[in-house]
Amino acid sequence: MSPPRPPDPAHPDEVTGALSDILQFIATPTRNTLTDVDVYRGLPPEVLFPSPRGTPDARVTTRWRLPGTVSEDIVFPSQHEPIESGFRQRYLTEYPEIHTVYARRIRPAGVHGRPRLVYLHGYLQPETYVEEMALLVSMARQLEVEVVQLQPPYHGRRTPSGARFGGEFYWTADLVRSIEALRQNILDARALLGWLQAEDPRPVGVMGLSLGGALTLGLTCLEPRFAFSIPLIAHMDLAAMVADAPVLRRMRHELRQFGWGIEEFGRFVRDIGWYDLTPKLPPERIYMFAASDDRFFDPAIVEEMWRRWGRPAIRWYPGSHMGFLVRLPDAIAEARCFIDNCVVGARVG
Repeated sequence: MSPPRPPDPAHPDEVTGALSDILQFIATPTRNTLTDVDVYRGLPPEVLFPSPRGTPDARVTTRWRLPGTVSEDIVFPSQHEPIESGFRQRYLTEYPEIHTVYARRIRPAGVHGRPRLVYLHGYLQPETYVEEMALLVSMARQLEVEVVQLQPPYHGRRTPSGARFGGEFYWTADLVRSIEALRQNILDARALLGWLQAEDPRPVGVMGLSLGGALTLGLTCLEPRFAFSIPLIAHMDLAAMVADAPVLRRMRHELRQFGWGIEEFGRFVRDIGWYDLTPKLPPERIYMFAASDDRFFDPAIVEEMWRRWGRPAIRWYPGSHMGFLVRLPDAIAEARCFIDNCVVGARVG
């Protein structure tokens, strides 16, 4: 990890962290599960991150129709099985809402034969109709692809009744629940991919923003069936993310209260094999996007990972993590060229 940068309360990323602090103030108390995490150490990747057990039985319903565009729900049971025995009981009794997977599919007219895209959104991101129309619909139309947004555990319709806001339970100092959320999110994405491929043999890529970008990177290392990968403003170093991200200030504080600093957390992440994961896609199938003044995902770590991954295409933007949002239209245009050249052009050739 790079040396900590001097605090700048006016920095857009720090302002976002301060707003998150207000939200975290009403969060429920976090359970200390550090004594239970040893069960994850040393597990092989195929156990910690198992492949889906066959194709899920999904239900597809229409949400709305507009001229040239249809929005659908894809719903199926999650195949997730917790490893830690204490959490297994909590999963069954406290969190029934996350047993079901929800994905929103935007289907523009005239995209038959083009690739499809699984999209993973960021931490605590609400899933409103405004976001759906402003982001998902415009993304689907600009890319000329079906966009399927996967809902992470503990967010949106998967928010447990005991949570005070969506995403509250996803990534916290309750490390057992956090690791299980990561495992479930990755398995749900792989199961969704399998269902999409069974429905239609067209190539399917994955793209994610912020935390969704980190998940995209993880899936790039675990799932070779994705045709391409587009991680947006993220890296894979979970310990650095916890150390740096302004929105994870409460998690850092509670881990210290429980007796762990970033060094202990980093050792745990290394012991579960996360840092040993390497891409299953070749560099030419990966296009990274990064921000040069990102306080969530350190640009130096992004660059080091880029070198280690064989220097895939990367686009740097000046500005902050949150400032990347104004660059998103340009990034989507770049992604369109990448998809056309990497996937569509390759199939034609």
